[in-house]
Amino acid sequence: MLSTGLKFKQLRQTGSRTELGESPVWDPATEDVWWVDIDGRKLLRARLGSDHVEIVDTPEIPGFVVLTGPERLAVGMQSGIFSFDPRTSVFERMIALDAPGHRFNDATVDRTGRLWASTMALDASPGAASILTVSQDRALDTVITGLSIPNGLAVDVDHGRLYCSDSHPDIRSIWVRPLEPVSGALGEAALFAKTDGLDGRPDGAALDERGHYWIAGVDGAELYVFDRQGRLDERIPVPFPAPTKMCFTGPQARAIALTSKGIGEDGGYLALADLPPSFAPGIAQPYWAIGTGRTN
Repeated sequence: MLSTGLKFKQLRQTGSRTELGESPVWDPATEDVWWVDIDGRKLLRARLGSDHVEIVDTPEIPGFVVLTGPERLAVGMQSGIFSFDPRTSVFERMIALDAPGHRFNDATVDRTGRLWASTMALDASPGAASILTVSQDRALDTVITGLSIPNGLAVDVDHGRLYCSDSHPDIRSIWVRPLEPVSGALGEAALFAKTDGLDGRPDGAALDERGHYWIAGVDGAELYVFDRQGRLDERIPVPFPAPTKMCFTGPQARAIALTSKGIGEDGGYLALADLPPSFAPGIAQPYWAIGTGRTN
């Protein structure tokens, strides 16, 4: 089903266009959206009340940003996960990644406050990417291996599911794994959906309150919404060729923020849209409760 119900507004402040925008996250305490520019090595914040964008250079290539509390951030980069204090603009490494030639990529936080994050080779070598969690003693625990361009992380705690995707042009697949919500233990992967029959490759993802899985169709100028059985429920056009990831925003999670590659006239700017009444509310990403991890 092709949907035309979302009307996007882009924040086009001077300097706010990204080369590879990724990982938007909503801070409900401040009503800000944070995201990263992977290729431009930047961390950005949009103050939605004023449409003002703040930009900070990062010391390494950033892959994701998550929140650990109001105006408290964690940024996954090349040598580890760094805390960031917006008051001082200081990055401080708190968890090391001992994997030269790799960096963090996609990430999500589930409703228990547990962080799931992926790493990949800087040259996107096939099979060199993994998905990790952070244990209670802040050690990195590898839970999935053998990926190439890992994306699409989303956790449905209510239905005991972990979603992940591989954006590699030869793979273009989304999988689902059974999840034990308390321990974080995973079952065997099952194919959830493929996008080889669609224009876009699977990139960043989020869930709505129905448990439907939203994913950016990078290079396809669309968002795809799949129901819990993996059937394509909606195809939502976006006004730029390469959307990368979305997050739900607003007090009732009835709006979205969407990042993209800086391709085409409209690519690279943060895009905002309200959900039409016919759409279910989304699930905003929780704060990462550091020290909440796998217990087995």
